[in-house]
Amino acid sequence: MTGAAAIRALVLLGCLLSQVASAQLVPDREVQIIQSLYDAGQYAAVVKRVEESLAVANFNDAQRVKLLELRALSSFNSGDTAAAKSTFLSLLKLDPDAILDPFAVSPPAIKLFEQVKKDNVDTLNLARQQIALRAEQEKRAAAERERQVTEAEARRRAEEGLVTVRTIEKRSMLVNFLPFGAGQFQQGRLGAGAAFAVVEGVLAVLSIVSFFAVEGLYQDVELTFTDRVRPEDLQDTPFVITVRQIPNARRTERDVWNGLKFSTGIAFYALWAAGVGEAIWNHQSESVTEQQVPLKELKPTARLRLLGQGPEEPALRRLAARLRLFPTPGGLGAGVSVRF
Repeated sequence: MTGAAAIRALVLLGCLLSQVASAQLVPDREVQIIQSLYDAGQYAAVVKRVEESLAVANFNDAQRVKLLELRALSSFNSGDTAAAKSTFLSLLKLDPDAILDPFAVSPPAIKLFEQVKKDNVDTLNLARQQIALRAEQEKRAAAERERQVTEAEARRRAEEGLVTVRTIEKRSMLVNFLPFGAGQFQQGRLGAGAAFAVVEGVLAVLSIVSFFAVEGLYQDVELTFTDRVRPEDLQDTPFVITVRQIPNARRTERDVWNGLKFSTGIAFYALWAAGVGEAIWNHQSESVTEQQVPLKELKPTARLRLLGQGPEEPALRRLAARLRLFPTPGGLGAGVSVRF
């Protein structure tokens, strides 16, 4: 093997070993190890290991700043002021506004660090400009990547025939005043609507059952009166009338049913009022939702509107409810109309 070939082989072997070491070295773990060496006062080992690590590992800027700080402080503590100054300058080129922790770093080291800042003001200003320029370039690159992703997604949707369908649901304020969670159901909050509907329904049923139970206690009772003023020809005939009343023996039962009837009735109306207030609080005059729909699934009229060849109306409509009031013989009626 010639001398040139041997040199090429050694260079190749060095590159391979460097790649292997870089693959095995974990940046976060390496920073922790070097910090431990510094805390133990092994300054020479810190300087050597930082140099080796920066040569093979892919650290981010924050990790590099920390490693350079440990190396500079180790050099300073070892008495190598020139190396400390050089390393502080390398640190400041990465982060021109860096500061040292006064609780962890000795005042002489901080004084040297600040002196390096004063002696290299122009260099650090240039570094700030470069950092700002690099940040702006990264921002533009990120925006460009996002634009490319958006365009790719748009192309994919176009290839798949996906279109964005916007559904506008008009909501009536009057529906909020109906019982049994009508306002909540209109707003699409099925859980709240079901809760109001079930509880109000139970209260209404109990109140109605109590009403008929009280009515069932009434009986026809004949009352005889002998002390009433009567014509002379009927003075000896008892005066008898028939009335409907609850027997005295069942008065306690009547009181229980009446109590249940009124309490459930009051609770029903109170819960109705609470449901109305809650529905009004969450009311929105219209709700807009968007979804991706394959073009082929749209109705022909919707496809025509999408192509600008149909009437300008929403492609899809949702269920809409409206309260109607109308006169009736001797009173007023109410009804709910539902539109599909």
